[in-house]
Amino acid sequence: MKENLNILIKNTLDYCIKEGLLKETTPPNYVVEVPASREHGHLATNLAMMLASSQKRAPRDIAKIIVDNFRDPERFLEKIEIAGPGFINFTISSVEWLKGLKNIIDLDKGYGAAAKRDESVLVEYVSANPTGPLHLGHGRGAALGDTICRILEFRGYEVSREFYINDAGVQIRLLGESVYARWKQIKEPDYPFPEKGYHGDYVIDLAKEIEKEADLSTMDKEAAIITCSEIGKAKMLTELKKDLEQFRVSFDTWFNESDLFKNGLVDKALNEMKEKGKLYEKDGALWISTSGYGDDKDRVIKKQDGQYTYFASDIAYHMDKYRRGFKRALNIWGADHHGYINRVQSALKTNGVSGKWLSVLLIQLVKLWKEGEEIRMSKRAGQYVTMKDLLEEVNVDAARFVFLTKSSDSPLDFDIDMVTKNDNENPVYYVQYAHARICSIFRKAEAEGVDVLPDTDINLLKMLTLEEEIDLIRTLDGFPELLDSICDSFEPHRIVYFLTDLAARFHRYFNLGIKDAENRIITSDVNLSKARLALVAGVRIVLRNGLDLMGVSAPEKM
Repeated sequence: MKENLNILIKNTLDYCIKEGLLKETTPPNYVVEVPASREHGHLATNLAMMLASSQKRAPRDIAKIIVDNFRDPERFLEKIEIAGPGFINFTISSVEWLKGLKNIIDLDKGYGAAAKRDESVLVEYVSANPTGPLHLGHGRGAALGDTICRILEFRGYEVSREFYINDAGVQIRLLGESVYARWKQIKEPDYPFPEKGYHGDYVIDLAKEIEKEADLSTMDKEAAIITCSEIGKAKMLTELKKDLEQFRVSFDTWFNESDLFKNGLVDKALNEMKEKGKLYEKDGALWISTSGYGDDKDRVIKKQDGQYTYFASDIAYHMDKYRRGFKRALNIWGADHHGYINRVQSALKTNGVSGKWLSVLLIQLVKLWKEGEEIRMSKRAGQYVTMKDLLEEVNVDAARFVFLTKSSDSPLDFDIDMVTKNDNENPVYYVQYAHARICSIFRKAEAEGVDVLPDTDINLLKMLTLEEEIDLIRTLDGFPELLDSICDSFEPHRIVYFLTDLAARFHRYFNLGIKDAENRIITSDVNLSKARLALVAGVRIVLRNGLDLMGVSAPEKM
């Protein structure tokens, strides 16, 4: 509805300027939004106030000119009026809302989708070091990244999902040392374990598995550690992929950090920056001039001993992303990377890349609770709760839904007891039950001989006159706009709020029939039953489409 109204407003503004009623001007950045109070109509705009400066007139005078000359040949509006200092409030014709319901039903699984657009987005998320199992933070990042990708694709963007494998640093070496130490301890219990080694039963399991594949006893210590590093990394990556697949998450590209060095991408990036005069030598090290591009200081990218810093490979990686032609890039990182965002964006700016090209979301901590106590450690991981631990307690639907219930920059408490309840306290149950309840209504209607194929004849739909019915349709109409907003803001938690609100409105509507038989969805009036079935069919479509974008199932029975 908002899109249609914007077209009418533009046509009206053009008409008023053409007729000399308003001065020629560049269209201002006005908004069309849902007013806070129902008394102010369905939509409102501040256009008149935004025009006041260029027109040198009072906003209410400008609003009167717009209202008196409003171009609405198809009678899209039922009422238009001026309020306050110059707001213009619009009440949309009830027939238009019914047309919107018909459109939802006609589009079905395509409702909320948009045509393909020439805009590509690279989303990098999870990117866990292949040195241990995925933890709860990785699970939250996986749910967040995958949902953003699903929504972007649904709205027509070309999306590429990428996992960055940190396999060129000391972590992989330390994994090898840890596995080797556990292997040695099988026969030599007192063999020293690395001070910063990886603990947990999975390291012992790796040692036993690698022993079956490689004869470590015939190798010198260094060769054995390298073997443990390489095989251990491969096995951990296999485990990561299995866990992510179980979580309904997949990637188009698994990008190895080591390839940046093997393929000469780090040297290429540094040489290009040298040629641009962005690098300099100081104290025997190589520095990049990021302080002139928003960073709080310049950064070392090659140390005195000739070793590259992590920052060097990060710059090369992001420049490679940019060269691949993506119009936008999104990174989803852990909260401990907060200070790294400005550093990377500054480095990109030194290479002529706009600061708007890269967006970064940070994932705050997740705490797992059961029976009123926080679960702090996994026996398998040794130091943290794994995603596999969680999925042994709750199903994938519950995990993905709860991970999306809050903004990524807010800490999240995951209460196992709450999400295993079959009642309204369980947020995922509450939304899924709304879908299942509608499916049950259709089964009941079919059993009573009512035609369950949604009838979208406008004259029939005019029987939907209850305030709760029109309210539901208005809510459904906001779904595509919500998705567009999420594509811009990368805030997928808003789809949880939307679906929870929609489920609440539907449950209230259903409960009207419990109090008064005349308000039941299936009544003695066949035509009224058909109209109401069309309405709840629209609700079911949006619930299902929304849950699907979250990677959550929409059950027909519960």
